[in-house]
Amino acid sequence: MAKYAILVDDRYCIGCNTCFYKCVQENRLHEEASRGLHRTMAFLEKGEEPGKYHHRCMHCEDPVCAAVCTTGAMSRSDYGAVLHEPDICIVCQSCVLACPYKVPQYDEAGEGIVKCSMCAHRVVQGQIPACVEACPTDALEFGEAKAIRAKAEKIAAEEGLFLYGIGTNLMVLTTKEPTSLGYPKAPVVSGKGRTFLGGVLASLIDPKE
Repeated sequence: MAKYAILVDDRYCIGCNTCFYKCVQENRLHEEASRGLHRTMAFLEKGEEPGKYHHRCMHCEDPVCAAVCTTGAMSRSDYGAVLHEPDICIVCQSCVLACPYKVPQYDEAGEGIVKCSMCAHRVVQGQIPACVEACPTDALEFGEAKAIRAKAEKIAAEEGLFLYGIGTNLMVLTTKEPTSLGYPKAPVVSGKGRTFLGGVLASLIDPKE
């Protein structure tokens, strides 16, 4: 099965949170949502030029949550999503404490963990995630990981945007420095010809390369 990723282009997000509402409906998370829990949420930054912080699972290539999980309840799938298996989860909250993106949420009332699955039940059937399908402005795009990353890097270079999410299967394009919008400073990842600082495509090391 191909590996997939999601691209979030902040320029087209209007902060309507249709993605959140569709996610709640699709995954029947009404009770969790009533308790303030979510799998995806766009938080708005106030000001003359507001930005958005999309809090959702980054679906890391090397997920820390899976590394610290003692039962294997957290694991990376072949298609790129990091999945949570509630049937074998002992709710120790190791994933909650370890995730650098602060994604897994502990549901005290439901005694479980809330985290995006990239709509696994849809993807395995050849469909796109519900949030992507519902976005009214096409700020979200779903596709094969290599193609999504190549497109994201191309847009970032041509439009002078920041690219957040290097080393994950969630690429985010922003007009402002991502950490100023609320994105956590992620582990440093390096690549040939480029420097990735805090999960952000920062600059070319050698413009001649």
